[in-house]
Amino acid sequence: MFLHLLYQSYQTQLIGMELERVKSDQLGAQYELLKQQVNPHFLFNSLNTLKSMVEIGDPHSVDFILKLSDFYRFTLENRKQDVIPLSEELSILHAYMFLLKARFEDGIDLSDEIDITSVPIFIPPFTLQLLVENCIKHNVVSFEHPLKIRLYIKRDKLIIENKLQLKKTAQISTAMGLENINQRYLHLAQNQIEVEKSQHLFTVKLPLIYEYHNHRR
Repeated sequence: MFLHLLYQSYQTQLIGMELERVKSDQLGAQYELLKQQVNPHFLFNSLNTLKSMVEIGDPHSVDFILKLSDFYRFTLENRKQDVIPLSEELSILHAYMFLLKARFEDGIDLSDEIDITSVPIFIPPFTLQLLVENCIKHNVVSFEHPLKIRLYIKRDKLIIENKLQLKKTAQISTAMGLENINQRYLHLAQNQIEVEKSQHLFTVKLPLIYEYHNHRR
């Protein structure tokens, strides 16, 4: 009976270990799907903008091509990373903003108030680009009503906020972009993002990640 109990205990441990392995594999697969959802969706619009610039002989066409190339180089280099330094994420964001400015001109404005210090800060790649894309999706972007976006750090939070000027025929929000970001933070830092909406502002607060070791898959 004693040997039988030992055997049963051993079998239970094996089953438990196998369940943990399967659970870990499932979490890894789910996270890979999350990262794949981050692929930029604006290539079609960018190419249309470039076509228009070339047709009117816009002298900034070459700069636009170079920035578009930079943005997709960033995409290829960082798509397998769990997190990247905040300084690199800001480079991606500014390349993205250059493309948006070519399309919307003075209809969009980003105020980057982040001072990169000696303390390393990490962030899931393309998080800020997704959040800016979310701002454009739901808000009016025009010369008459410029979309103003502010980026800053306060109390261990990376904060991005925009003036709320919702489109009259706004698309139905699925919140998939925000949920994607939230799930990545839960996976990487066991911490959730905060989303606040007031009468005039929409704010997203991201927990700061100070240390992380990437695991390439």
